[in-house]
Amino acid sequence: MPALATVTINDGAATPVAHNFTPTNVKDALATWHDRASGIAIGYPRITTQLRFPSPAKGNGVSSQDRVMRAVMKIVFPVLEVTSASTGTGIQPAPTKSYELVFNGEFILPERSTTQNRKDLLAFAKNYLATAVVSSVAQDLESIY
Repeated sequence: MPALATVTINDGAATPVAHNFTPTNVKDALATWHDRASGIAIGYPRITTQLRFPSPAKGNGVSSQDRVMRAVMKIVFPVLEVTSASTGTGIQPAPTKSYELVFNGEFILPERSTTQNRKDLLAFAKNYLATAVVSSVAQDLESIY
């Protein structure tokens, strides 16, 4: 079981910058990290991860092959409004969130799956996210034809 510790992830800049996401909390098996580098809480990028186990069977017709665990990951990247000081006062307005970009990922892992099955799925997911197809869609907003 991994301990809640700082997670370092590079951004997509031409010269990638490492961002440190420091642990915030774990509640109901949902772990949360924030990148606090900006110093503006409303704009902290965050990541969350949760492993959900199947509910115990209660004679509801669910077979053991239908029981799955769900590993759910989320990245939220808020973007703040660009503001300027009020005329004459020199007071900077309070930051506000303009919008946020979100990634949701979920692994659905049957209880019957082997460690090798899960390794393969993780490798496929990582490698798929690194393909030109995904880059074109997510980064360049190009449709697949």
